[in-house]
Amino acid sequence: MDIYSFEQILSQNLSWNRARIKFPARFPVTLFQAQTVNPAKIACVFAGSAKIASNYKKLQRFLRFFRAFNRLPEHFDSVVLDDFR
Repeated sequence: MDIYSFEQILSQNLSWNRARIKFPARFPVTLFQAQTVNPAKIACVFAGSAKIASNYKKLQRFLRFFRAFNRLPEHFDSVVLDDFR
């Protein structure tokens, strides 16, 4: 599955705008590329024209969001995992 397909799955299951959908769709790929969970190093790996500091802030907001809710919506994991099988 490519990132674009993953973005479509996210947009069908979450009521977020496209800019918010792109980040979580690209986050797993970035983790593999960075080979670390260090946010400072992950921010350096994100592709695009944004500055590293901007990517770092975006990463902080993303992680803060999931810490607040502690998990994804219950149906989300089954929808995404079904498409990966």
